[in-house]
Amino acid sequence: MNKEHIAKIQALLTEWNPLGKRSVQIGDLNNYEIEATDILFQIKKNNTVNQVSKMTSTVLNQAFGIHVDPVKCKIITEQIHIMLNER
Repeated sequence: MNKEHIAKIQALLTEWNPLGKRSVQIGDLNNYEIEATDILFQIKKNNTVNQVSKMTSTVLNQAFGIHVDPVKCKIITEQIHIMLNER
C-alpha cells in the first residue's frame, strides 16, 4: 500500500471533513488516516469514479454512521481517481 497515496487521500478527507463539527468529538480521528487507508485498500486502478465514490461512502458510513453528501463525495473521489491513475 502506497503511503503517499494514503497521505493524499487523508489530506482530501481532512479538507472535506465529512464529519463537520463532530470531528472534534472523535479522539482518535488522526485526520481520517484509518479511513484513507481503508478507502485505498478497497479501490483498484481500474475502478470507475462511481465505484470509488460508493466505496468511499461505504467506508465513511461504516466508520462514523453518517450519510455523506453524494455531490461532495463525488468531487473528492474524482480527485482520488485522478491521483491513482497518474503515471
